[in-house]
Amino acid sequence: MRWGGSICWPLLGQLFEQVQVPRAVFNECVARPELADAQRIGAAVTSGALMLCDAQPYAAAGLDAGESAAIGRAIEIHARLLADDMAARHCAHALGLIVIGTLGVLVLAKRKGLVPVVRVLIEQLQASGHRLSATVVADALASAGEMP
Repeated sequence: MRWGGSICWPLLGQLFEQVQVPRAVFNECVARPELADAQRIGAAVTSGALMLCDAQPYAAAGLDAGESAAIGRAIEIHARLLADDMAARHCAHALGLIVIGTLGVLVLAKRKGLVPVVRVLIEQLQASGHRLSATVVADALASAGEMP
């Protein structure tokens, strides 16, 4: 599972009343404890910023255990889904779920005054290996009022 956690984890608690993380997602995220993102999510759960939960997975082709659990939990509690994986996003949209991704979190954070610019954060994500299509980046920059 790849997500812009290093940039976004600190923002989630400021943007959302509660952020639940299914155990399957947590286990995927901390599978490599030497990584900074694994340490950050572990610390966020320990501090209570992220809440571990059980989830009944939603079975669909093309989804891994974490994505299935996240979609299942979102259905269960009628919540928005935080996901970047395209298969998970398509599945969630087909189920009528509201989906927000890493760039959506950054745009929300800018609108709430939590970050001054989105462009620099997107560049950091890209530099760290996150693949973002030019269309998705352009849409996010437009939504953030940072047109090229």
